Amino acid sequence: MGRTTTVLLIGGSGHWAGRENHAPALLDLQRSGRPVRTAVICDPRNPEKRAREQDMAPLRELLWRDSPEWLNPDGLDRTELAAVLDRAHATHRFSLAIIACNPVHHRDYLLWAVSRGISVLCDKPLLVAEGAAYEPAAAERIIGGYAELDRALTRARAAGTGRVHLAMPLRRRANDVYRSIAADISEIQRTRGQGITSMQLIKNGGLFRHPEEYLFGDAHGYRSGVGALSFSSYHYIDLLAWYLELAPGEATTVRVTNPYVRRVGEFLRTRQATVLAELVDGRAGVRIPELPPQVLAAEADFVFNLELIGRDGHKAGLVSYACHSNTYSHRSVGLQEFDRDNRQPFREKGRMSQFTLDINQGSIQHIGVFKNDVVGEDYRIRVQRRRNPVLADETYVEEVFDNAHAGSSVTPQDVLHAMVGLASGEAAPAQVADRIAFFEDQRLSHHLFGTFYELIAANAEGVGSPERFVELAG
Repeated sequence: MGRTTTVLLIGGSGHWAGRENHAPALLDLQRSGRPVRTAVICDPRNPEKRAREQDMAPLRELLWRDSPEWLNPDGLDRTELAAVLDRAHATHRFSLAIIACNPVHHRDYLLWAVSRGISVLCDKPLLVAEGAAYEPAAAERIIGGYAELDRALTRARAAGTGRVHLAMPLRRRANDVYRSIAADISEIQRTRGQGITSMQLIKNGGLFRHPEEYLFGDAHGYRSGVGALSFSSYHYIDLLAWYLELAPGEATTVRVTNPYVRRVGEFLRTRQATVLAELVDGRAGVRIPELPPQVLAAEADFVFNLELIGRDGHKAGLVSYACHSNTYSHRSVGLQEFDRDNRQPFREKGRMSQFTLDINQGSIQHIGVFKNDVVGEDYRIRVQRRRNPVLADETYVEEVFDNAHAGSSVTPQDVLHAMVGLASGEAAPAQVADRIAFFEDQRLSHHLFGTFYELIAANAEGVGSPERFVELAG
């Protein structure tokens, strides 16, 4: 077995890292005999204290096995943080940094790690800026940050100290269901030259918050001045960008507009904001507390249109993405005392994984994807495929994928396993290698995510009907 992979786990006291994915994946590697050690956990929350909680058994075992040092970054500016991390790196010589903290802090950790030749696995969204929902200058820093990170990666790789990898554990890029759809889309593009002409995705979040709960939250709290776009939308933006890059057809440019956005403050002025709280609390007249302006201005619901434009300026089609955060919720409990200590993740407060995706490739192929699940249950995805009868004997096929996420042949934990190997100079397993979402494979996703925030911020500034243009690859 090769040399030990030494891990810096940033945000390791959170539920995704400490309970659901990162800690379990690292423990699996250790049990299989892989020489990997979590040397440092960097998190403002004390991992020892978090590990004593009932639902954090993987973090508890990781602490027992590895006895990692705890670094508390709270209150440190960028220079102080870099100095603290440099001292830790001098002691432990990190091979891999795993970033699972509040996304508004990703940039500092990413730039620090790659500039020192350390490979990185970073949760989504890769980059977002505090206040991006209402400050145009902050929103513009997102795309600027991607360029800055690209330059830092180029310099690190040119230094010749070993391959520096930067990837994200994106479930849909690795998942069997979405890859089967990608294969169908690619085939029609390759054999018939027909790209995507319409693609609509409607996502319903169902994550119901009591009004005061907008002050709470771990990695995805609204106090950073960003909301639902940062919370879970990157997965869907990346899915749309991935499929569009596979089958652009005649399109060379997309014209992006934001015809609708509803902010937290606007949502809280509706009956919808309190009716479920009254039901689960058993009391009427739920009070709307005074919330900070950055919370009220954060995006809750939105729609983006991507008009596909050909080389000669003609309209080649339309892609639309609609996100409704406050839809049907499975929540049946009211505010509890441990919520105030951030001990209960909001993803388990009635959140839904519910969407409809409709894809057409001209008159040749249609694909419909449907999902309607409570987060935490086994996910079921239904896929309907139709092809013109001159191309297929079986013109209609419907498949139901039970346990579609955990049952995929490659999962986010498999991606983490592969990144541990890559960080130590090994090749990724063949079945995983082409399912890792590397930084350089997501150029369009990055630009669309940043562009969406630029438009949301422009909307807050009252700028008419702004638009942005994004070039497609090739």
